[in-house]
Amino acid sequence: MGRALTFSDPRVIGLLNEKFVPVAANISHLQRQADEEGRFLRLVSWQGRFGLSFEEASARMADTEHGECHQGQFVTTTEGELLGSRHVRDPDQLLEMMEQALENWERRETQHGCFQMGEVEAPDTRFAWAYPEDGLVLHLGVRDLPRQVDLRPETFLDSHNQDYVWFTREEMRSILPGDVAPGDTFPMPEAITRRLVRFHLIDSVRGETSPWPAEALCDVEIGLTVTDVTPERVDLKVSGHVFVREEKDWCTFPPRESVYERGEMCCIIRERGFDAKLLGYFSFDPQAERFSRFDLVAVGSRWGATTFNNRREDVESAPMGVAMTIAGRTERDRTPPHASRRSYFDV
Repeated sequence: MGRALTFSDPRVIGLLNEKFVPVAANISHLQRQADEEGRFLRLVSWQGRFGLSFEEASARMADTEHGECHQGQFVTTTEGELLGSRHVRDPDQLLEMMEQALENWERRETQHGCFQMGEVEAPDTRFAWAYPEDGLVLHLGVRDLPRQVDLRPETFLDSHNQDYVWFTREEMRSILPGDVAPGDTFPMPEAITRRLVRFHLIDSVRGETSPWPAEALCDVEIGLTVTDVTPERVDLKVSGHVFVREEKDWCTFPPRESVYERGEMCCIIRERGFDAKLLGYFSFDPQAERFSRFDLVAVGSRWGATTFNNRREDVESAPMGVAMTIAGRTERDRTPPHASRRSYFDV
């Protein structure tokens, strides 16, 4: 929502298109990547977010075990020399920073020339995602649902988020047994169920949150029923129930109105959970060996919070919905899931 407010401003759009080369990156993995992309981000963010000099940042750009968050908005030269930096949602403040960065560009000193691309280096394999060209890719949306008594601030009334769900061809084909007839019932394959629940039935409505650990899956049952079979299509209905719950100590930041700054105090959240019913409709084309329809929703009550999902003042049980459908074919729809690649496919 903050990015939508900032980057939908026509003044920001106009200045970006006229004077800058915009780049958006997911820092969750990039800030820890041991490759050129990761080093360049850290070179810039050590200067912008942490106030290091170019020389100090250069000495630290190879550090992948820093444990810091490198999120922000940065203006930089191609050599990694910082021209401006802010971490804001207010478009006026962003515009002010961009204008100042343009002035810094005009009066910049001789480039440091430290960051040399050279030959293209292989990306850090720990974070390299291979799009499942012949698999199943879903677009996911998650949002809060209407409440009988709603005490949320106005800024949170339309909170929502999105993600992508990936299955390989082998995983996709495992969903439907070879020979089926109307009325047949069978469970969703365990590997499919684990990935859907642990990585995608999570409360990321307002921000980031970690996947569910295996022990959090208290009661999970997803079943499929064949409703129609033709030479061109197999139709299925999906239904189920998911109850996940985790106990842990999550330290969240103090509220904005607190007299404490970040790092000076910790608001502890000790539990999170999601209790939901699932309903879906799938259609499989046996000749093309692909799903032509994959619509699935999970609706229920979520509670609790984690460190970065911004639920500090909203931990009581409240309705939330998650919906998935087949993704498009644009470049945007090739965005990897918001997860660790290795654990995502190994789970």
